[in-house]
Amino acid sequence: MKATEIQALPKVELHRHLELSLRHSTIKELAPQFGIEIPDEATFASRFLIDQPMNDLGSVLNKFLDTQLLLASDEILERIAYEACEDAFKIENIRLLELRYAPTFVTYRHPDLDFDKIHQAIVRGVQRAEKDFKMAVGLVCIIQRILTVADAERVTDFAIDNKDTFVGLDLADNEVGFDSKPFSPFFMRAKKAGLHVTVHSGEANVPNAPRYVREAIEYLGAERIGHGVQVYRDPETMKYLIDKKIPLELCLTSNYLTQAIAGEKSQHPFKQLMEAGVLTTINTDDPGIFNCDMNSEYQLFADLFQFGPKEFNYCNKIAAEHCFIPAAKKNKVWPV
Repeated sequence: MKATEIQALPKVELHRHLELSLRHSTIKELAPQFGIEIPDEATFASRFLIDQPMNDLGSVLNKFLDTQLLLASDEILERIAYEACEDAFKIENIRLLELRYAPTFVTYRHPDLDFDKIHQAIVRGVQRAEKDFKMAVGLVCIIQRILTVADAERVTDFAIDNKDTFVGLDLADNEVGFDSKPFSPFFMRAKKAGLHVTVHSGEANVPNAPRYVREAIEYLGAERIGHGVQVYRDPETMKYLIDKKIPLELCLTSNYLTQAIAGEKSQHPFKQLMEAGVLTTINTDDPGIFNCDMNSEYQLFADLFQFGPKEFNYCNKIAAEHCFIPAAKKNKVWPV
């Protein structure tokens, strides 16, 4: 497919982290204010982009933290929320967009910010964008599983208190060594309060990954799985997902760069999962730091797997049906 044809396709994205979706021009403008000089493109790439498979976790984490350092005020947060929506609509033709963020990640190293100030700023940016562009945006609140139980409880309470402006609750960060089951009470409370649930699971290439996916559904009530790519190795878990009609939020470039899938991008099992009957959706994960967007992802699928409008429309139909944005709001912009 031609780039113009891909851009013209209306799209749905369910898995995009706001904190790592910053416009590159905005990063270059803000970074010097925080002591990070960017004299040239090579310096920018070395500090803020991941464009080759990761092999040094320390340097990767530093790039995440360099971006996090810029999230220092409510003015900046409102700006990046608006810009993320504007670019999604104008450049990628995304009509339904879910943005997720972790309040604990944003407040780290920013003592002047609290959860309420962060959320109000992001909501302002999103609501301005929804007025300016024919799109619907939903916000998902993230619990970081690597933090304390007290942190998880605080984030859960915050999400429930703001259920009018959050559509769901998510559990993110490294699954290995951080069992999901202890978080069950928080997610059950969130579901009872009316929030939807998606869970990062089955991303890392470890033997227990398929079991982690089943546990996220059984113990946390996950309605969607963030990533879940490793289930391709376990037919039983694939059947489990098919029977329960639980979609995967798959992120090809992200999985390649994090080495969730070893080898070339063409070895990603997306097509295998889709053809087996697993509900599959296309997502970018962290487009700012991974230097990708939905257009470039679609181009990869067209080039590597010979996807065309039929396959893309199928994946978007699944994403739209399982989107957490309320139907009354969603139906105003989708189907296009």
